Amino acid sequence: MLSHLKSRLKQLYVSLIAPPWCWKIPEKSEILIYDAAGSADLAYFLSGHSVAIFPKRGEAVYIFILVRAAFRLAFWQGAPLQSYLDYFIRAVDPKVIITFIDNDKNFYSISNRFPDIKTIFVQNGLRSEIGDVFGSLALLDKYHVDYMLVHGSAIGRHYQKFISGAAIAIGSIKNNRINPTSCSKDGAILFISQYHDKPATKGILCNESDGTLVTWDQFFAAEALVLQFLRDWCTEHNKFLRICARGCDQQGAEYDFFSTHLKGCQWEYMPRTDGYSSYKMIDSAEMVVSIDSTLGYEAMGRGKKTACFSCRGWTLDNDATKFGWPAKLTENGPFWTNTADEAEFRRVLGYLNTLSDEEWQKVWQPYSNDLMNFDADNKRFISLLDQLVPKSKCVSNNQ
Repeated sequence: MLSHLKSRLKQLYVSLIAPPWCWKIPEKSEILIYDAAGSADLAYFLSGHSVAIFPKRGEAVYIFILVRAAFRLAFWQGAPLQSYLDYFIRAVDPKVIITFIDNDKNFYSISNRFPDIKTIFVQNGLRSEIGDVFGSLALLDKYHVDYMLVHGSAIGRHYQKFISGAAIAIGSIKNNRINPTSCSKDGAILFISQYHDKPATKGILCNESDGTLVTWDQFFAAEALVLQFLRDWCTEHNKFLRICARGCDQQGAEYDFFSTHLKGCQWEYMPRTDGYSSYKMIDSAEMVVSIDSTLGYEAMGRGKKTACFSCRGWTLDNDATKFGWPAKLTENGPFWTNTADEAEFRRVLGYLNTLSDEEWQKVWQPYSNDLMNFDADNKRFISLLDQLVPKSKCVSNNQ
């Protein structure tokens, strides 16, 4: 009980007391972006609309809003952040509230308090139960989001078990922005990194809602196994291995991790140069290998031959680690395996190595709608925005 109180007080301090104070009143806008994280990706589509951003990660606190919220009883009865958010929404008076942080449970309840405002979340990454929202959602929760814009219909159906509203499969809006290029391929195998720095506190990566502790070593045991296989397979088949890095640094802990596991293999470490450079790496590769990264699914959506070695369940023992979850697929398929077994890795990668790009399209097509749509130029997303907030009625501002 005491630790829970300390956690709430710390959250209150970090969110509403410590951040820089802003003395302005938020401008009325037709669209409110909930959470500045990912707001640049959304703002790209909102040109011509009046837009405000609700900062919830300590970027700033609007003092006028905070003072008004503090005069409400709910603020002192355990819901200070919700009270602050609600007064911020009233000040902006938007027609639409949208977020790129689809796994924020606080967003799911906004419609219950503001039924006349349309709410939209845009899925920004693969979802799971381990260290993610589906590890804590309950069927009895009364949540509503008007439009859940998801990668594929399978995750949309799963969201609808917990949240009422329309689920629309639009793919990944970042992936959809960059049309696949037909650049020449150099025969390289591209492995997608999901590296995180090792936590200083006993190597605990996350603490599940049921109390289960997931260590860094448990989580990344799958990487160690797959990299060992790729090192040998690429050497045997005279293939060059590239690492599509998660980070932007040429050197550091991520580079050292791969250097340790790829000794004796011809490989190249490719840091990100911007938020979209990874898609260019994908397009230039012969084949992509992923364990369970969002970028791996995006690669498939882009039409790239992709091997999915979804073997993290080997140490984590959770069905949500399986390929395509929550879609109900077999343990092993033409381009995936959930088994931590070198023979299966060889089967999958050997099969893809024989396919032409045209043959791959036929293999991938039956799974695309469930797992990762590709909507070139985000036509569905833009159409929905135009339907909810016609640009002809908007007055643009620079907020």
